[in-house]
Parts: sequence; structure tokens; C-alpha cells
Amino acid sequence: MTIETPVDLIPFDDPAFRADPYPFYAEARIQAPVYRSPLGVWVFTRYAEVSKLLYDRSLTVEQIEFGPASPLHDSALGADAPRHTALRRALNKWFTPKAVQVWREHAQRHLDDALTGIVERGGEFDAVMDIAYPVTFLTVCDLMGVPPLEAIGVRQATYDLGAGLGTNPSDDEVAGVADAMHWFSRHAEHLIDLNLAASRDGLLSSLLEMERLGDLTRDEVVGTLTLIFAVGHLDIGYLIVHGLHIFAEHPDVAAAYRDDAALRPAIVEEVLRVDTPEQFVTRMTTTPITIGEVEIPAGEILTILISAANKDPEVFPNPDLFDYRRDNSKAKHLAFGGGLHGCAGQVLARAEAEVVFRTITERFGGVRPAGPVVYGHTDFIRSITHLPLTLSSI
Repeated sequence: MTIETPVDLIPFDDPAFRADPYPFYAEARIQAPVYRSPLGVWVFTRYAEVSKLLYDRSLTVEQIEFGPASPLHDSALGADAPRHTALRRALNKWFTPKAVQVWREHAQRHLDDALTGIVERGGEFDAVMDIAYPVTFLTVCDLMGVPPLEAIGVRQATYDLGAGLGTNPSDDEVAGVADAMHWFSRHAEHLIDLNLAASRDGLLSSLLEMERLGDLTRDEVVGTLTLIFAVGHLDIGYLIVHGLHIFAEHPDVAAAYRDDAALRPAIVEEVLRVDTPEQFVTRMTTTPITIGEVEIPAGEILTILISAANKDPEVFPNPDLFDYRRDNSKAKHLAFGGGLHGCAGQVLARAEAEVVFRTITERFGGVRPAGPVVYGHTDFIRSITHLPLTLSSI
């Protein structure tokens, strides 16, 4: 049996959908939790199917046409095993618990520097540009062993890249991806030249050593650098900003985080679940598969909505409620994906968020709203572009 619906249950281009996709996901789960969209892609909104597909090794990402983002095929994001295994191995030692403790210390130092300036200005700040972006960007630069060059350029190129990776990007968004990939390529080559001249330590030096030994190509070094820059601050930055937004709107959550260290991991996980930074992952079938009673041929594109799965009421009762005390013993959120392509940097993401949330709640009691929130959501990424806040004790 195949399911095709003339109704666009998930209207990816609709501004109302982009502003708040969750009612659309809820309706799709009821009407057709697995269906072929008018865009020609298969869409999945239930936790059961999404979690199964994330771990399906028969699906491919390497064979998907990325268009102007094709250089990402030279990173772990766009590779299948066995090449994915080698690319992932290049990263693994930099994200062990012991290594992440070092990056936690770097993040703390950058946060302390940012907070010093904020306090001197009276305590009001933009959570995006004054906290989340500098802390995550500078920590990624430390991780890679590169100087913090072109901070604004990296941020803009990353956003342009994310905006154009949706299901049906506009011509302008496609052009933005091409420009972003070209920018990242030039920037990466410049950092490589600086690294070779200065013999810096860090992830980049490790990648270049693997290139020297023949384990990686130069394109794979550049692709990996681009990926680390992008996910190293876009997703982590949104986690931090969204968490601070929740703290500002719900001071009781900030107080719980401050007063009970045992609750802190659950609060971070609920921030990730309730509004997942990346809304979906894309895969392609290499053989015919059957999901439930739905038959999907080989060569079909699958849009696997991890954000919809994270709001499935069969798994997370009352899913729109931010409830850090909910029982997660039977199922975990899927914000970091899963399986072969589960996010390698998720331990760093949690660590950086913990540094920011702990410091701000313990040192200042939390935050208060200080102005209107500005959003930059697309069909693919959830983004707050400006979040004015004030430190509570200032």
C-alpha cells in the first residue's frame, strides 16, 4: 500500500508553518503519519517510524544530491559507511568526556569574559550576540586550534547554509548556499595555511596529519572544518538561547536549575525536546522498504521529522508542555538524531549549555525579558536572532 495525499499536510514554505510547525505535525500524525508529500518526498511524523528510520543502515545520505552544498559530502554529515567511519574517527577523540572537560573550561573562560562586559554595561544584553555566539564560536576555534577570525562572516555563512538546506528552498536560498559554501572553502584554506605556518595544536592539526598519512583528502579536511564551524555554534547556540528564553519566561525553571543540581540534565533535555534546533534529517532509500503498511520504493527521499517525533503524545504525554519532570525512562528525545549519523558533538553541546545555565543562574539568579524576541525560523532550523535580556540581580 502507498499513501499519497493531495493535501499539503506539512506546507514547508508556509510562513505560518515556519513560525509554529507543531500544530501541522500534530494534524499530520492523525491524518497520515507516513505519506508522500506533493513535493515528492516521504514525510514521517511519529516517534515509532522516525526512531526506526534513524537506525536503518540501508538508507543513504551519500547518494542524495546536495546541490550547491555538495562539498558537505566530504564530511561525516554527507557520507555513508565505510567512509563515514573514517571521517567520524577523525573527530571521536576530540569529543570524549575527558576532552569535553577541557572545552568546558574554555567555554567558561569565554563566558566569564562576556559577562564582565555585560555587568559593566548594566546587565542588559542580547542572548544571541553577547552570550551564545561568542561563547560557542570562540570555543570551536579553541577546539580546532585556529585564531578567531571572521566571526561575523562565519555566523552569516552558517545561517545562509542552514536556510538553504530545507525541503524546497527558493532560488535566493539556493544562491545563498552556494555563496556560503564558497566562503567556507576559502576561509578553511586560509586557516589551513595559518595552521601550517604556525604549527598549532588542535583538531585542524590532527586532520592535516591524517591528510599527510593518506587517511583523509584535502576536500575531506575542508568539509570537516565547514561542518564543525556550522554545527559547533548554530545548534548549540540555539540550545543556549532557547534555554535562556525559557528561564526568562519561567523563573521557576531557572530557580529549579539553580537550586537542584540533580534536575539540571533533565531541564537541558527538555529544552532540546520541546523545540528541537534542527527539525528533520533527510535520507534516501536504496532498496524498497515497508514502514507499517506503507510501501516505499528504492530511490525515494525521506524527510524524517525528528522535531515532530519529539512532540508525539504517544511517547511524550502533553507534549507541548515544558515539563522537566516527565518520565523519560521508556524513550528519549531525538534532537541529536541517532544511529550512524547521531551528532558527534552532542556531549559538547550539553556541556556548553550547562556552563552558561549554571553560571547565569548561580551568579545572577537568572534573567528577565528586556524587549521583543526576533525569530529567524526556517522549515529546517529553529532560530532566535535577537533575545534581549537582563541579568536578574543587576
